[in-house]
Amino acid sequence: MQLTFSPALGEQTFLKAAPLASGRPATPQSILFRATFDSRESFLKAQANGVRVELWSDVPAEDRSRGQWGASQFKTLEPGNAETETEETSTFLPRAAEEEDLPENTLFVHLRVPLSNSIDARFWFTYRLVHPSGEIQWLGEFGRNGELVIEKGLPGVDLREGWNIAEDGTYRTHAFPGERVLGHLTDPEAWVCWSWNPSRCVESMYRSWVVRRSHLLLSLPTFTHVHGGCEGLAMVLSPQSYAREPNVPRPLVFVASHSATLKITEQGKIILHSSSPFARVSFSVLEHSGDLLKGVAALCNGEVSAFDDDSAVIACRPPDAELPLHLIVLPMSDKLGEHSVMSLRSRNLPKETAEWDGLVLSSTDLRSVQTVHGLLARKDHLVLVGSPGYELIAAPIHNVPVNGHIAHVALLTPYKDAAVRVDGPVAHTLPTPPPSPPLSNAPTPTGEASQPKTPSPAPPASPRVSQGRRSEAARRRRPTSSALIPYQSPHLIRRYLHMIINVVFWFWSMFVRSLAVRVVGESTTRQISGLIGLALLKTAPPATPKSPPGERLEERAPTSDELHGAADSDAVDTSSEKLDETHVSAVAAPAPQYATEVPHRDVQEVESPPHGILSVTLSPRHSEGPIVLLQATDTIKELRATVNRETVSPTSAGAWGDGTRLFGFAGLEAGGQLDLILEL
Repeated sequence: MQLTFSPALGEQTFLKAAPLASGRPATPQSILFRATFDSRESFLKAQANGVRVELWSDVPAEDRSRGQWGASQFKTLEPGNAETETEETSTFLPRAAEEEDLPENTLFVHLRVPLSNSIDARFWFTYRLVHPSGEIQWLGEFGRNGELVIEKGLPGVDLREGWNIAEDGTYRTHAFPGERVLGHLTDPEAWVCWSWNPSRCVESMYRSWVVRRSHLLLSLPTFTHVHGGCEGLAMVLSPQSYAREPNVPRPLVFVASHSATLKITEQGKIILHSSSPFARVSFSVLEHSGDLLKGVAALCNGEVSAFDDDSAVIACRPPDAELPLHLIVLPMSDKLGEHSVMSLRSRNLPKETAEWDGLVLSSTDLRSVQTVHGLLARKDHLVLVGSPGYELIAAPIHNVPVNGHIAHVALLTPYKDAAVRVDGPVAHTLPTPPPSPPLSNAPTPTGEASQPKTPSPAPPASPRVSQGRRSEAARRRRPTSSALIPYQSPHLIRRYLHMIINVVFWFWSMFVRSLAVRVVGESTTRQISGLIGLALLKTAPPATPKSPPGERLEERAPTSDELHGAADSDAVDTSSEKLDETHVSAVAAPAPQYATEVPHRDVQEVESPPHGILSVTLSPRHSEGPIVLLQATDTIKELRATVNRETVSPTSAGAWGDGTRLFGFAGLEAGGQLDLILEL
């Protein structure tokens, strides 16, 4: 059985400790010792025989004081699991914790030591085998112990001269115009990178490479592996979960001024390109980079929503849009092996998300999607992400009431100005023909020409109407003043009620619902939302029924002239008995004149069922079609969409067992007003 150790015995190993900011306590750093067996058989045999491989050192770790020697046993480096609250906690793991295969024949000792308190110190170590019988087999020789030398610096990075260390522990340097090598990464394959590279818009149209700060367009970060090269105005480097060196790297932040660009080559060289004699670069470990990280977030119109001992979260916004948010989750420390996955908590999100009715968390490739319902203020653990960090899309859920049900809709593409409304059934009819005019009492010109022009006897005076009959007519007659009161049909009142309930639903969704969830619970709140949605459905204006020929097409409120006409008719009726006594020949009877008959037309009706509409404004600079996540408790009968009033067809992009479906739309590069129309 042969063993190979790292760091080796009889050699000096230099460990770098990050400089401390003034007044800040030292934080522990990881030191990783490794023992590799020559074969799988010898590894299994040692385990079967109960042989322990141990580190014997005076490193002040595991409750040992400085100068005290002690043993630490080599073990397998098992991936840890982040704690979750309950089984109901919504979690998913977009990046597998076991994405890097650890050597099968290797054992590790992981020590956490506050090295910043031990600059220029030296520690000693050796290795031994402990058998079940108590026998100890020392693997080193006298005077051939290994030596650890602590020096100031950053793990995993070798910097060249010219750097100054500020009081906050940040490395800073200036550069002249041209190209300068700032240092190099000792192991490029051990890092992943998020880079921010603002677009060059105005000058690029004129083929000029000069970029002014006023012309820098905000952009979302780009994720790459460092061994493939990366470039940008700012970078965040995060170590892989599997370290290859004793001095475990720590998350780093690089930020350059607007007249400079940073680049890391495939070989790990850190290069600065500058066009100004005043260019500068700031560089530090993540835990000392709170202010630097705020500058990084400003490049994507975002904010640092979390910065604590466990993680840092940068919330970025797409260019020319408000939502969805892009979350960059970064590990704050280098706790290798203890937490191979990190937990993203609701308190790590921007404050605006606390009022959301729920959110959708998705990977950027849309392969992993998790829906979180209810107010986020009542949640703790949301998702699990890999220890190197991860980028997530966070989109709010819009509750769209449709036919007594609630559809949960989220857009995973840049947009702004979201609004939800409900439209009831609508009957589309042809125009109603005008009513026929009343009979005319005037003689026609033809009649006048045909009759001889002889003097007609004057019509007799109207007989007097008795006082009793006049009172009876007044009682039957509608007062003239009542003609000023508008006639309210039942259909119009129903439309008024529908409009009022629609306004109530808007206030409920925007302001009251979030408070109601905290007071009476989410279940009762959903019932109230369902009742309001049902009221919207019941008060929706019904379709106008078809009218048979000969009947009038719709109700009409009587006009003032008609009311006066009715009153005059009543007056004539009261004197009918007296008029009957008068001979018919005593009154000239003009020839009746009838109006021309208007042909009757059938009504064409098309009734639209109740539907909910989500309206948003798409970002015109986003080249991809919108991805819509839709979750409903009932079958979706129809999903229609219009962009700038032009109909577009959705295509299915995925489905899950809980009723969640993804839809995509193509050909919407220009952006515009998107209306999603749902029918259940």
